[in-house]
Amino acid sequence: MALLLASSLVLLATNGQAQTAGPATPAEQAEAGRRVYVMSCQRCHGINLATNGIGFDLRTFPAHDRERFDRSVLQGVRAMPAWGGTLKPGQLNQLWAYIGSVNGWAVAAQAAPPTAAPAPSAP
Repeated sequence: MALLLASSLVLLATNGQAQTAGPATPAEQAEAGRRVYVMSCQRCHGINLATNGIGFDLRTFPAHDRERFDRSVLQGVRAMPAWGGTLKPGQLNQLWAYIGSVNGWAVAAQAAPPTAAPAPSAP
């Protein structure tokens, strides 16, 4: 009985680690994001980001505006509900990777948002 209980605890622990670790490659991130998108976003933002007239057309979302994306998804904007309490850790990055993959953004643009705004270039 003790062995069965110990095995169950190990299985639960490794399951939890696998779920929180997240996909490693950009392609895996984008695929995970596609699954989240289909389940949570597609009904308003359309198949492959092509809006059906309800939500914002994510094909036009700028790659350099990750902060706006995060704020809009987590806190909501206009008719869009806030998803901050619904998304699991890592899913926001997965969604961003999916949107970038559909829009053809460079891999660098899919990274987490910068911690500080870039300094303006000298004239």
